[in-house]
Amino acid sequence: MLAYVEKIKELQSKGLTLTNPNATESHISAEFANGRVAMILYGLWNASIYKSMGIEYGISPLPVGKNGKVSKPLATVQGFVINRFTNDLDATKSFLEFILKDENQQRLIEAGNRGDRKTGERNPANISVINSKYIEEDTVLSSLSNIGFNCEPFPNVPEGPIWYNYTSTALRAIFYGDTAGNEVDAQEKLLELAERIRADVALINEIPEKIDIQASHVLIFAAFLAGLIAAVVLLRKATKRNTSQISPLDRTEKLGTKNTMIAWAMLLPLLLLLLVFYVFPIFHNIYLSVTNYSGVNLRDYGIVGLTNYREIFTSGIGGLASMFVWTITFAFMVVTISFIVGTALAVTLDKVGIRVAKVYKLIFILPWVVPSVITLLMWRGMLEDQGLVNQILSLFGINSVPWLSHCLAARASSIIVMSWFSFPYFMVISSSILKSIPKDYFEVARIAGAGRLYIFFKITIPLIIRAIFPMLVMSFIMQFNQFGVYLLTQGGPPGSRLGSPGATDLLITYVFNTAFNTKRYSLAAAYSVIAFCFVAVFAVVSLRIANRKSY
Repeated sequence: MLAYVEKIKELQSKGLTLTNPNATESHISAEFANGRVAMILYGLWNASIYKSMGIEYGISPLPVGKNGKVSKPLATVQGFVINRFTNDLDATKSFLEFILKDENQQRLIEAGNRGDRKTGERNPANISVINSKYIEEDTVLSSLSNIGFNCEPFPNVPEGPIWYNYTSTALRAIFYGDTAGNEVDAQEKLLELAERIRADVALINEIPEKIDIQASHVLIFAAFLAGLIAAVVLLRKATKRNTSQISPLDRTEKLGTKNTMIAWAMLLPLLLLLLVFYVFPIFHNIYLSVTNYSGVNLRDYGIVGLTNYREIFTSGIGGLASMFVWTITFAFMVVTISFIVGTALAVTLDKVGIRVAKVYKLIFILPWVVPSVITLLMWRGMLEDQGLVNQILSLFGINSVPWLSHCLAARASSIIVMSWFSFPYFMVISSSILKSIPKDYFEVARIAGAGRLYIFFKITIPLIIRAIFPMLVMSFIMQFNQFGVYLLTQGGPPGSRLGSPGATDLLITYVFNTAFNTKRYSLAAAYSVIAFCFVAVFAVVSLRIANRKSY
């Protein structure tokens, strides 16, 4: 690896490699397709694109290694996986015999390569298929089959993909420096990479011991929980009875039993949907958070108590605290900026002609209606080092800004982009509320000599906030769980230590990485419960404060 690093750095110094630290496989393939890269080491998943663009290219076999043998390509598997978790062994054997027949393997490969299009997306592992006319008559497919004939199968184990998680981050630091731009010692970083992979392998295989819970324990806990809920309900009723002022006439008015039953029957479908899609997932997630459910323990898992929470609040407390601070800051800034910008646009459009306002509302509402995945990929392309934003800045003599590779710039970019997504919502809401605000307020303020900014921040904003405060709370909660940031920055730039949260990692994206990188699903569930508790408490407290102020 050190020899590889030395060789690539030599090529870098000669300008023979790509210099974008944020370049992905798609970027590299695009550069090759546009003739700006002479050679790539890459699977031909984009062969159809090269063909449609008329690119003339050849496929070279892998080189001979130091041992005198041709290097083996690493072959990953995409297909049917049969393992020890199979429930019906007889049916599994029958399916295995069926799927391994030559004619069925042929159908799979032809379907994977889009039939006559022969896109090169799937390479055969069956000798009969390799020797078929479908493969031999196509230069791309036959060349790939020859290269991959003697391959190294990727280990089909949960620990297998771990090296994907950190290798690109480590190599990026080696070739482009750390987050502060300082040069990194290659040997130290590679040793850190190896240790990080070993640590995650150990974490995956670390299965806490289950706690033997008796049925009596469950009954006692259920009785305690039911008693606690009943006490809270009775206390609330007593409080309402003492504080409410209900007339004797209202007390005597009661719905009949028949009407009550009809009402409950009409609500039953909605209640069932809420139970299935909202209530059950919450309690199931809480249950998983106290188990040892993981990628290597998918079936025989059980309750381990508060082990996952203990790990989070001990060894993981540093990452949790930093993520919470950044997540709260991010959500607050996005809601604040989008609300102020949306309201300002609503006020501006309210003062212009109706026809002009309709046109501009249609334009401004586009970020809200365009699919977020497409828009985020567009923003990512514009914020690259050589993207449209930096190209525009260069016209004014401003140096390129590392929008996605510098910690502060990446955080600012994520706030700006997500505010751009959110402001049309507040513009539409504020426009409707402005029509219900008496114009006398503004006229009196103008007569008193108040300026536009004073009227906007002292009259317009407070009145609208009072009207849409619950919506602001809901928007904060949505931004708290905003997964779109991951599509924009992938949580980067990465932390100084491999495995630590990235600069733009929100709690929700860190939970995603924890679940799918190390297969520790129970730990991810515990993080989710913590986030849920914070959001629930925040929502309840905020709405209660708002209700008190309104009275």
